Amino acid sequence: MNEHLTTIMSEYYQNIDIYKKLSHDVNDIINTLLEVNHIKISNMAIRIKSEDALRNKVMYKNKYTHLDEITDVLGVRIITLFENDVDLILDLLEKTFEICEIVDKRKKERESRIEFGYNSLHVVVKFTDNRCELVEYQKYQDIRFEIQIRTVLQHAWAEVEHGLGYKSFYEPPMSVKRKLNRLAATLEILDEEFENIRYDIALYNQSFDKVEKILKTDINKDSLIAYVNNSEFLNQLVERIAKEQSYEIVKDPSFISHQKLATKLTMYGYQYIHELDADIHRYEKTLYHIGHEMCDRIYHDNTSINLYSCIMWFTFIPVIKNLISGMDSTSDDMLEDVIFETFKKNNSSIFEVFNQKTIPETI
Repeated sequence: MNEHLTTIMSEYYQNIDIYKKLSHDVNDIINTLLEVNHIKISNMAIRIKSEDALRNKVMYKNKYTHLDEITDVLGVRIITLFENDVDLILDLLEKTFEICEIVDKRKKERESRIEFGYNSLHVVVKFTDNRCELVEYQKYQDIRFEIQIRTVLQHAWAEVEHGLGYKSFYEPPMSVKRKLNRLAATLEILDEEFENIRYDIALYNQSFDKVEKILKTDINKDSLIAYVNNSEFLNQLVERIAKEQSYEIVKDPSFISHQKLATKLTMYGYQYIHELDADIHRYEKTLYHIGHEMCDRIYHDNTSINLYSCIMWFTFIPVIKNLISGMDSTSDDMLEDVIFETFKKNNSSIFEVFNQKTIPETI
């Protein structure tokens, strides 16, 4: 055994610089894989086994004769945020390296939930022959190294478990085992639930540009822009007016900020997009007439109309409602007629109220 130990340690000293370079290249390759495939992880650590650790392993195992038989001289540990990412990363590794061995400890029989922390995936890999044809990688030919992949919760459990030091020659008391079982089971449930929550959020985010989600957001510059972009009603309204006035439609979202429309709407009592949307549909006839009137009186020298002007048209309505307060019990049709007639007769004073200084709009 001493003869083999001497040989292995000699080979270790001879190849330590190669392992250091390998560590650097593996780090770059895996980080690029994760970045290109948009996989966020908690942490990745790469280490080269120390002299003492290697010596202890060779003496304890008593089965190695040469360094290349030991597959974890270089070790990589990838800590994922979610359970499903473990398999995604494995798939990337299979496409990038030559897989020598896979030990999937997640598939072992879970007779005891205490084993939760050991549910990691161990993969022994080496550079492919094609990659080793490149001059910078030729020195890595046939060098195997180990990659461990586990979730952040599995890793936390393993670290705490190691710190507890309950694994010894003696079985822990049954009361301790029961507590460990409950904790391990809870962490496993958390891993599963985090994955479920991520899936739910992904589905929700897929509809980010849809009105159903936008309606639930607070009124601000960005939500107003998204609302107009995705409102079929407002787009059709502006298209109708533009066609009737022979105007071209332009889309300049900066109009929302320049006119401080989010701030004005907030001052008029609107907090959420769905509140605005409800009143836009309630006063759709008035909105159309105000838009037409604006084109006749204000935009008459223009050849284009800004899509986002429709929000400004609407903002005149709460101003007018304030001028004719006391008519809330009037039918919607009659109220719309009164609002528009008031706008036509008093547009100069309405513009004055509308253009009063307001606090700066929050971006």
